[in-house]
Amino acid sequence: MDDRNRGRGRRDDRRRDAPDEQAWQAVRLPGDPAGKVAAGARERLDAMLSERERARAAEPAEDFGKLLEEGGFAKGFVRLEPGEKISGRVVSLEGKTVLVDVGQRSEGWIPKEEFKAEELERLRPGDTLEAYVVRAGGAPRLARAMGMRSLDLDVLIEAARTGVPVEGKVSGENKGGFQVDLPGLRGFVPFSQMDAGLRPPPSEHIGKTYRFRVLEVRGRDAVLSRAALLREEQAAQRAEVLAKLEEGQVLRVAVVKVEAFGLFVDVGAGLHALVPRSEVSWGRSDEARSGIQAGDQVTVKVIRVERGGEKPRVTVSIREAGDDPWALVPERFPVGTTAKGRVTRLAQFGAFVELSPGIEGLLHVSEMSATRHVRTPGEVARQGDELTVSVTAVDTAARRISLSMKVLEVAADEPDPDTKARFMAPQRGSTQAAASQKGGGETAFAIALRRMQEKQGKR
Repeated sequence: MDDRNRGRGRRDDRRRDAPDEQAWQAVRLPGDPAGKVAAGARERLDAMLSERERARAAEPAEDFGKLLEEGGFAKGFVRLEPGEKISGRVVSLEGKTVLVDVGQRSEGWIPKEEFKAEELERLRPGDTLEAYVVRAGGAPRLARAMGMRSLDLDVLIEAARTGVPVEGKVSGENKGGFQVDLPGLRGFVPFSQMDAGLRPPPSEHIGKTYRFRVLEVRGRDAVLSRAALLREEQAAQRAEVLAKLEEGQVLRVAVVKVEAFGLFVDVGAGLHALVPRSEVSWGRSDEARSGIQAGDQVTVKVIRVERGGEKPRVTVSIREAGDDPWALVPERFPVGTTAKGRVTRLAQFGAFVELSPGIEGLLHVSEMSATRHVRTPGEVARQGDELTVSVTAVDTAARRISLSMKVLEVAADEPDPDTKARFMAPQRGSTQAAASQKGGGETAFAIALRRMQEKQGKR
């Protein structure tokens, strides 16, 4: 039974292979009646087919999603609105139009007549171009601005609706503003709508061609605004400046306004920053601010940038942009130094004395005299007086200096000329050195304190 099945299987295999065998037997070359050449060709063809199948299996499968993304077809289309200002890439300059890729199914187009001859000469495929959307459906109709040759009443009405700028030449001045030439129409620009900032003399605008925003169309008259476009450009520039500002930057800026609470400076593109009153100078800010006027150039350091909210705020400092005078206090005014200073203000507990710009010390009421009891600082000094004081303590971390006139009076009564000379000369040292001098012996400051205590004990 098994032998019969095996025999039947061999006969089936021969029947299945018969058509192939018959096909190859039919391939007979001249001079090859036995088909030996055809048999060799079959082996070579089988080898070629096998090699091709292996090569296809080794090839990586194509990522069609990636190919679509690289070609830009997988990206969502941005909805364009008439009057919107957009940027696109120039695709073609052939014919009478400039084709621009604006991220739509079809390229946007701008008539070449809207460009000046020199602009067309410089323009190349791949350049970035800014334009306004006139019509968004189908192939978007773009415009750099409505040129004078393409203007008519219908176009002006459309420009007023969409916000697309129009070009016009300022031809004259009347009582309320400027006259602008438009083909077959009359344009009017109020004085307040010509400039966004400082207004130059009206004569500077006469004869110049500008771009205007159409505010209103009345019959064949159009009310125009140049200031609206200037403000939009300034807003974009301010946003760019604000994005680049960082705390710690040092800038050279112009003072715009002086107020009681500080200064306003222009950090770029009309973006105003505040210099608080306390940040004008290390010294008395009132006096420093009085010497600054609008238009002056100052150096500032950015200390805070607040980008949140509708109106961003930038705070800068003039004093932080310079050297800190307190860094040199330990060298210039060590304990025991005799210095002259000016009284800047009086308080119930004493007087503040300016030793140098930005460096103030406190002369306590108890340190104003060694010979009499002083109840109020006004008994000894007034604002603006120049006093000779001695430095008794320095705390650079807290920015505090303690002063005394009492010590100098005691030293002046010292009978020993050597001790007096030692005391009256400027002393170098720290607070610890004033209390205990290395190498033995009292310091002049310690001698003065001891003499003062002895006088008080005798009383």
